[in-house]
Amino acid sequence: MSEPEVDLSEDFDHEELRSFWNLARFHAKLNAAPTYFGPTTLESVPPPAWAYGDSAEESDAFVAQVLADERGRTTAATADYDGELPQVGVLSILCDGSGVPRALVEVADVAVSGDEVVESFTVVYRR
Repeated sequence: MSEPEVDLSEDFDHEELRSFWNLARFHAKLNAAPTYFGPTTLESVPPPAWAYGDSAEESDAFVAQVLADERGRTTAATADYDGELPQVGVLSILCDGSGVPRALVEVADVAVSGDEVVESFTVVYRR
């Protein structure tokens, strides 16, 4: 599978993303000690949001599969990463074809094979 992304710039509701992030970080226990140390960057700034596929339908099908399996995988050309490969443990928000946040995912593995990068992730929280 290649990883062209659905354009979220027009239909993406930032307030909906922030609302999702507030729930996800609570359920994933990412704000364990805010009263002692104040908010961290992770609490204040949502991780990047993305959608997979060339169309809304393809993106929706990908999200449905990821939610059913509690994990997912994407493959892209190494050149697409501009020298910055994904890091294990990094969080991001997976959106459906309408730009609605559906899952908080964490990079579980990154494998480089020739000129391709395979990124595996697990679902941390789902809506």
